[in-house]
Amino acid sequence: MSMTEEKKKALQQYKNDDGHFSLVRQFRLADLITIMNGVCGTLSILSSARYLVLSSNVKTPPAEAISTLYFAHLLPILGFGFDALDGKVARWMGGGSMLGQEMDSLADLVSFGVAPATLAFTLGLRTPLDTLALLLFVSCGLARLARFNATVALIPSDASGKSKYFEGLPIPSSLFLTSMMAFWVKNDWYVGALRGTSDVPFGRRLLWGDKGGWGEVHLVAIVFAVWGAMMVSKTLRVSSILQLSMIYLA
Repeated sequence: MSMTEEKKKALQQYKNDDGHFSLVRQFRLADLITIMNGVCGTLSILSSARYLVLSSNVKTPPAEAISTLYFAHLLPILGFGFDALDGKVARWMGGGSMLGQEMDSLADLVSFGVAPATLAFTLGLRTPLDTLALLLFVSCGLARLARFNATVALIPSDASGKSKYFEGLPIPSSLFLTSMMAFWVKNDWYVGALRGTSDVPFGRRLLWGDKGGWGEVHLVAIVFAVWGAMMVSKTLRVSSILQLSMIYLA
């Protein structure tokens, strides 16, 4: 049986059931865990927005706002826990589903792509060039996940069926960026801290034009752009052992 025929057979179960809430009834335990990953990422984005609301029009962010900001940084890490767990549960129950694979990528994009970019914007990366770097970061994460889904069957695997390496940085690696930003918050290195006199590390540089215009960029925004480039790199190969180490260290 060809790969295309196998996919058609796997998808037929979703087409043949026309009952109410048939999609929900076909969820497996691993699928529900994957959804929790997406929930964590979405809640992180909403928490970042809540922080901006709580800290607006005040000289110093109140304690509730700071707690909300820390919570927004914690949630992607919790999402990674669910991301690691869903694969283990799927293998324990005899394998995952095609629906679960697609949901896993969508949840990863929210928790490890959009949520970190939103946190960076919240902390001060808000110039047009900063926004461009964050858009590049998210777009590269999206492309990286799509490439993985399309080519995972072609990557050499070991006896257990796991891929021996990953092409480009896996998108959960953005947790390093999330941890870095949490460190900024702890040290008041973000816009709005210390009565509005602080900024993200290394400040901003004027590349052209007037101050406050389109030519300003924070240097740390370049880190997000470079990280995105490493995610879509074809020549950068990351051992699956490193990915496994991240799971056990989380």
